[in-house]
Amino acid sequence: MSKFSALSKAKLAEQCLSELLRRGKAGLSPIDVNIRALTHASFLDGAGKFGSIAFPVDMNIFCIRHGIRIVSQSAPFTSVRGCKAIFKRYWLAELDAAKSAVSVLNSWRAKWGVRPLSKCSRDALLAAFQSRATIFGGVIL
Repeated sequence: MSKFSALSKAKLAEQCLSELLRRGKAGLSPIDVNIRALTHASFLDGAGKFGSIAFPVDMNIFCIRHGIRIVSQSAPFTSVRGCKAIFKRYWLAELDAAKSAVSVLNSWRAKWGVRPLSKCSRDALLAAFQSRATIFGGVIL
């Protein structure tokens, strides 16, 4: 049996998609999602654990099930102890992808009986995507 209920998995997906929108073109990596502060990375160094395999799966689900265009690119990371790792950083490809993400969020919220994002909130989230995005070596998923 799954550790999380279907609703809690959906809420985690909502948080992830909301954060992807909030971060704009800066995007997210597994480190951003799984470690509260970079100082916590030193606790994980000894175990050799960085991030989670669930985060890239979530990004693929957003692309495949929901049709949201997400770009990824390798991003180096150095922990406070000097250990190095490479993670993929993911971000929404362009304004249309951000609008799709907002639509998905609002459809989830409607299913849960929660009001959709206000126009003000929606406009604030989409503002980061208003200028034309240029992709430098990123791969569109």
